[in-house]
Amino acid sequence: MSQGAELLRALEPPVRPAGSPAPSVKPASPIERRSFDELLRDAAAAAESTRAEPIRISAHALKRLEQMGIELNDGELQAIGEATDLAAAKGARESLMLMERLGLIVNIPNRTVITALNEQRMNEGIITQIDSTVWVKPSAEDSAAGPLEPT
Repeated sequence: MSQGAELLRALEPPVRPAGSPAPSVKPASPIERRSFDELLRDAAAAAESTRAEPIRISAHALKRLEQMGIELNDGELQAIGEATDLAAAKGARESLMLMERLGLIVNIPNRTVITALNEQRMNEGIITQIDSTVWVKPSAEDSAAGPLEPT
């Protein structure tokens, strides 16, 4: 059972309109009663374990990056991971991650780069199937090295 479902079950009985009778059917199994503090701690631990997962790059995105002559370094991947964490905290599912001259569509729950967009593609003016946009800030070592250059 998902943590969200557990939280909803822990908050039973649900709110009902005034004057409506309580449900006559009892749950088949007893509801585990947990404090809000415990639920919050468990949710935070689950979120922390997700942050530890590395960013993955799909075969399609890898092909696009190769066509553009771009290879993401460890600092850039770390910055994308941090931006993914921020997007996840806001409830995003599909985000456009904007870097120096590169756009990445990232599936937030799976922590996977789905595709890469060059300047020309981004200048077409419309990008669909996203619910958020995140500016990816370069790490200190990346910004010291200058803008992202094709390799």
